[in-house]
Amino acid sequence: MAGGLWLLAAGAYALIREYPGATEGGVNAFRDALGRLDLLRTEADFRSFVLARSLLLCSALSAPFFIQLAHQNTAGALLVLGLFVIADGLASLLSAPFWGRFADISSRRVMIVAGAAAGLTGLALVTLTTLSPVLAGSQWLYPVFFFLLAVAHAGVRLGRKTYIVDLAGGNRRTDYVSVSNTVIGLLLLVAGGIGALASLVSTPAVILLLAGMGLAGALLSARLRELD
Repeated sequence: MAGGLWLLAAGAYALIREYPGATEGGVNAFRDALGRLDLLRTEADFRSFVLARSLLLCSALSAPFFIQLAHQNTAGALLVLGLFVIADGLASLLSAPFWGRFADISSRRVMIVAGAAAGLTGLALVTLTTLSPVLAGSQWLYPVFFFLLAVAHAGVRLGRKTYIVDLAGGNRRTDYVSVSNTVIGLLLLVAGGIGALASLVSTPAVILLLAGMGLAGALLSARLRELD
């Protein structure tokens, strides 16, 4: 079904009439971003933001391990997978207005709250499943926590996007976004090691590690400069 929808989407995009755009001064985006990495050394506020954003990757990296933990504790129940899909969709639908209004007030505080929420969600899930075998076997527990994680992740995404746009201003936005995305892309390649780590330690241990990252990211976000 998903493959069919992708093919339909491809067909819809093929019907769009595209007009030539300006190409003057175009450069290789990746090479240009690498050349601007010096911004991390010279711009203290930007460097702090990139560090905070890197730690807040936990909200995205934790999701597969929530699912893996559910699979392990519920004998791979098919119902859980469907509930995860529903939980993810509901989280995006219901949290968007809240995070949007919150970001209008302070994108920095959105990063703090969302990062802390992601970390505490992982910590609470591991605590409950460790202390209560009955809850650990519940098919309904994991989608609930996945929903909370998805809400936190939506906040992290919106908060960091709004913050970097406000931080850069003017022509610096392109430089800031390209460098930030390059760094995060490199870190995501390294983060593949977290998947390897799961084969050496337990899934709850990986979730706790990522939860610690989220809480550290929230603390670092609290040290960012408040923007107008």
